[in-house]
Amino acid sequence: MRTTRDDLTISEALRDPLIAMVLRADGVKLEDFKQLLETAAGKREPRPTPVGKMIGPLASRANLPAMPCFG
Repeated sequence: MRTTRDDLTISEALRDPLIAMVLRADGVKLEDFKQLLETAAGKREPRPTPVGKMIGPLASRANLPAMPCFG
């Protein structure tokens, strides 16, 4: 069950019947498509976590560095 994510995960995309039909129609092997998705995911910048989204604005308001230091 997905709650807030709009994009399919790689696993979900590989199991999706509509994607499978398009791949077959285009003559694309599932393994090749999987490799393409994994390569693209590796090059993509990671999404900030919900906490990460909050830390930056809060830190800038308080004139603090965005990364908290614990030490």
